[in-house]
Amino acid sequence: MKSNRERLTEIASVLASYGFGHIYRTRVRTKHKEQDATNLRLAFEELGPSFIKIGQIISTRQDLLPPSYIREMSKLRDDAPPFPYDDIRRIFEEDFKEKLEDVFEWIDESPLASASVAQVHRARFHTGEDVIIKVQRPEIEENLLRDIQLFSRIVSMAPETVKEMLVDAKAAFKEIEETTKRELDFRNEGQALVKFRQLNQELDAVAAPKPFLNYTSKRVLVEDHIEGIRGLNLQKIREEGYNKQDIAEKLVYSFLSQIFKDGYFHGDPHPGNLIIKEKQIVFIDFGIVGELSDSVKEDLIKLMRAIVFEDTDQLMNLLLQMAITKQKVDRFAFSEDINDFYQSYISRSFGQIDLSTFFADVLHVTHKYKMVMPNDFILLAKALTILEGVVSDIHPDINIMQIASTYIKASDDISLIDSISKDKLKIGLYQLMLDSAKLPSSIKKALDTLNNGRMMVHIDLVHFEEKWREVNKMVNRLVFALIVAALILASSVIFAISEGAGVSFFAIVIFIGAGVMALWLLISIIRSGTL
Repeated sequence: MKSNRERLTEIASVLASYGFGHIYRTRVRTKHKEQDATNLRLAFEELGPSFIKIGQIISTRQDLLPPSYIREMSKLRDDAPPFPYDDIRRIFEEDFKEKLEDVFEWIDESPLASASVAQVHRARFHTGEDVIIKVQRPEIEENLLRDIQLFSRIVSMAPETVKEMLVDAKAAFKEIEETTKRELDFRNEGQALVKFRQLNQELDAVAAPKPFLNYTSKRVLVEDHIEGIRGLNLQKIREEGYNKQDIAEKLVYSFLSQIFKDGYFHGDPHPGNLIIKEKQIVFIDFGIVGELSDSVKEDLIKLMRAIVFEDTDQLMNLLLQMAITKQKVDRFAFSEDINDFYQSYISRSFGQIDLSTFFADVLHVTHKYKMVMPNDFILLAKALTILEGVVSDIHPDINIMQIASTYIKASDDISLIDSISKDKLKIGLYQLMLDSAKLPSSIKKALDTLNNGRMMVHIDLVHFEEKWREVNKMVNRLVFALIVAALILASSVIFAISEGAGVSFFAIVIFIGAGVMALWLLISIIRSGTL
């Protein structure tokens, strides 16, 4: 295996060969943004399985890079050259202290799939269950974690013009590292399968493979083999008599249930991770799952309420509350951007909102102010964007937000109206009575104050200090101009008085000085650009 120094040199060399050497010498080129994004993807592909995986993880972080880069990272295909079957045998026997032949009746030595992290083989237990064996690629954990750290070092050495694209590069790479460690432990995926199956057991249209936990370790996962229509093949879907609209709607409903009912959702619902079998949508590959805290679920509901009730102040406050702010946010400017963002939605009904565009707009606004949204919110945004693309491919006329609107109205798990208990109602009425009783005396005090001439009006100016400096400059120039005019007038009077006795040297000095001052004032005004 290559040393860290050799691998770092290789990474830097490949990036440079695809045109990224310029980022260390000058500003990021603005004329070739799309090509730069494509070149970065090609560089990642050349750097091998670990960088393909890094790119895929980056593609789930829409807050990390500009949209063109995220789109290109999403194109990275998770396939890699197969590794030898002997490694499958060795890793299984090391982890379980059993021989493959003692556990399985047969194993297909040709892989069903070979990806950047793991390889999959079909097999059958001696007890008759058809399964797949998912085995981690040898040394992938060491290589992947090393490459993440090395790439992070390369980014950290880049100039500020590059880092400006990122909200918090150091924190982002730390999160990528933690995500990778979780995904490289297949015991987490096994537990995710168990939890997903339990949460969705009452949904007839949704399923997931059964894991065999007694044959699941950090590097090995054994689970049911699912036969069915893979990759959402539309021709096979038609041939087997499925209704495309029905599949699309059930897929959306199931995902909304995962979000708002369970708070536990599949983090990467692309076609390769979906199988249609016996009128069920089977979700596979649970390497990436999202788990929403109760507070984030509540915030999502409040965001929808803010949209429905056209409450931009609530929308702004929610985003400020949800995000981690790395610097002081200019609330006035942020409010203006939120209003601009909201105007594009206010004229549309809830069902006409493009979900992927909505989340992209939210992340764009927060990114501008260096606000870091919660990781589960970012993963949800990515998952919903993928889902919208999948649903559009199955049935182009379907609208996710229309289905979401129907779900919200019918679901007991979510309500756009805050529930009002008897206790809340009593407290509200009591507070209203107190305020009503105080109202006449408050009005009388205000009128007495006005009548006695003691009314004071307090005005807050936005960016007051900046505007006050400009006012000061204007007043100073005006006073300066008056002084110059007075000096010129004074020199003229002295000239007139001293005409009979000869020209006064003092008058000439005053006149020349006033002229110089007037010229200096004119130049300063011209330079300020406010002439």
